[in-house]
Amino acid sequence: METKHYMEGERLIVAPEGKLDTVNAPQFLKLLQTLLSEKPTACLLDLSAVTFLSSSGLQALLGAAKISKKENIKFAVCGMQAMVEDVFKMSGFNQFIESYPNKEAAEAVLS
Repeated sequence: METKHYMEGERLIVAPEGKLDTVNAPQFLKLLQTLLSEKPTACLLDLSAVTFLSSSGLQALLGAAKISKKENIKFAVCGMQAMVEDVFKMSGFNQFIESYPNKEAAEAVLS
């Protein structure tokens, strides 16, 4: 899995590509921990290129959400493909992690 990340002003945008599963979720969470330690005002995970999300991937999202909450960083995900969104919703993660259909909708809220 490849992960691109960049800053837009004081907002952190993270865009993983491929499968977010047991193999790479720990490294993904470690990257997010490092990036969030720089204290952006908001973190947006653009999941539009994620093709598979396992329970380990969900744990990584939860870990990043917890760090963000603790550090008072706005946190959201966007752009999930149908299968990924189904897993996200069936697991109940949509109850405590904000999700948006696309990057533009998320950025409007995170501004």
